[in-house]
Amino acid sequence: MDMSPRYLTYDEYTEVGGTLDETEFNYYAYEAESYIDWYTFNRLHNMTEIPDAVKRCEVYLIRLIQERLAALGISTVDGSGNADNSLKSILSQSNDGVSVSYNSLGARDAISGLSNEIKQTIDRFLAGVTNELGRKLLYRGLYPGE
Repeated sequence: MDMSPRYLTYDEYTEVGGTLDETEFNYYAYEAESYIDWYTFNRLHNMTEIPDAVKRCEVYLIRLIQERLAALGISTVDGSGNADNSLKSILSQSNDGVSVSYNSLGARDAISGLSNEIKQTIDRFLAGVTNELGRKLLYRGLYPGE
């Protein structure tokens, strides 16, 4: 499976202060771009020149996704570049009686909150941005020929 980013290169990412290594960047960029594609109805796929707003949005989404998943204790990329999406959210833990309770509902709520943050970020960064055909990326209707 090709997880190479289409809209933002690793060099562009590091030029604006990105700190992930290239393997982690590829993983998070793929995730960010899948959200961008979803909300833009794939209107970026055939563009030869990607708007700067899309690149800035992707940088922000990479950081947002990485930080929120790390806060939940979700390890997303191991040393070999494989994804591990197991939730590790512990609500309480005892020592002598070895009792552990997990906060799975809280993790689901947090992931739902992340989805809302992602949508709001895309709406904020890409409002009014058009593709090479002059079509607004976030327009919810169909343009002729789509």
